[in-house]
Amino acid sequence: MTDDDWPPLSESIQTPRLLLRRYRLTDAEDVYAYARDPEWGRFLPGIPEPYERQHADEFVASHVLKDWRTESHWALEHEGCVVGRVGLTPERRHGRAELGYELARWLWGRGLMTEAASAVVDEAFRKLPLRKILAHAITANVGSTRVMEKVGMRHEVTLRQHWVFHGRAYDAANFGLLREEWERNASAVDET
Repeated sequence: MTDDDWPPLSESIQTPRLLLRRYRLTDAEDVYAYARDPEWGRFLPGIPEPYERQHADEFVASHVLKDWRTESHWALEHEGCVVGRVGLTPERRHGRAELGYELARWLWGRGLMTEAASAVVDEAFRKLPLRKILAHAITANVGSTRVMEKVGMRHEVTLRQHWVFHGRAYDAANFGLLREEWERNASAVDET
């Protein structure tokens, strides 16, 4: 299967509490509402401080323009507002994809990100010839590592002082989920 043969992922995924969909330019106000919270971005490398409206405009515009086959980034819509993002970047040559996500701080701890990330992982393994989906997070970001565990990923390695941002060095935990592990988990759920 060549790069051109890879099917595109769904541009819209409905979960019990969320609509995952492509970004629209009108989403910038919602993105700015959650991303200007400094606590929200403290574990996200590359987030500008302070986060200005222009940053939200640029972020949304870049996602509207992305080639969906190269990278898929879903806006997370909850109760009519965009409250975060889940992205999947395939590395076709290696048969893997990287999962990334973020959620408005006022919704942390409610299981929404696990719900969204699980939906994207399922979509990716069902439609793409992937061997593995991987993700990483700052080790201090316990909420993010819990999401990875809840979607079935296993801790593979911790890279010491791997990222430097906001004037500090951070360790990064890398997690992965193999296709056969996902298939076992999916068939166990189907049997219940």
